[in-house]
Amino acid sequence: MNKFYRGLFLFSRWCACCFIPHYRVCDPAQSPQPAVYLVHHQNLRGPILSVAWLRRPFHIWVLGVFCSRSACYRQYYQYTFTKRFGIPKILAAPLAYVCSFCVYALMKGMGAIPVYRGMRSIVNTFRESLSALKDKESLLIAPDVDYTNTNPSVGEMYSGFLDLEKYYLKETGKHLAFVPIHIGKSRRIIFIGNPICFGAEHSFKQKKESAYVRIKEEFSRLEKLG
Repeated sequence: MNKFYRGLFLFSRWCACCFIPHYRVCDPAQSPQPAVYLVHHQNLRGPILSVAWLRRPFHIWVLGVFCSRSACYRQYYQYTFTKRFGIPKILAAPLAYVCSFCVYALMKGMGAIPVYRGMRSIVNTFRESLSALKDKESLLIAPDVDYTNTNPSVGEMYSGFLDLEKYYLKETGKHLAFVPIHIGKSRRIIFIGNPICFGAEHSFKQKKESAYVRIKEEFSRLEKLG
């Protein structure tokens, strides 16, 4: 990883921590490394606070458009600033240009793994993820179907990330731990849940469905903590 981008990310994280609320991390189960951490997106709140306060090596899954400067510019100019926020194009263009450079640099600095949903490039996402996991570095994934959902409770999730188990087991002979995270706003605590591993069901499909249900149950348990 380029030292410049890494240094820029660490400096930016330090600056952010000076202005955002401090969150204490509660990890009673001492989650294993590597692991796949799962957090409720909440319109960026979950990933931002996790990156700010979780002091452990992980790579965050990020939509591919934010890992390419040109694609990031198009996303901001053609949708985010103009259509979503209603900013006039003459102002949106330079704003998108500057933001695209900043976001691209931060993604490089934190070692983000690009995700291309519904595209054949998802193979590259899994390849990079498995490489990180085999190097004992964890992943951070926000699997919400509705990423704009700001409710404390996790809604429906994409389940494709659970396929990592199949490939990780094949390459290492070990099961992969999936660890839900709940960010308790009232108590300002990041609750790290119990690791969820695949069970002994007969087919991978059954194992995947069972793991999904247990992950949702663990999220529900954590949400009751505050």
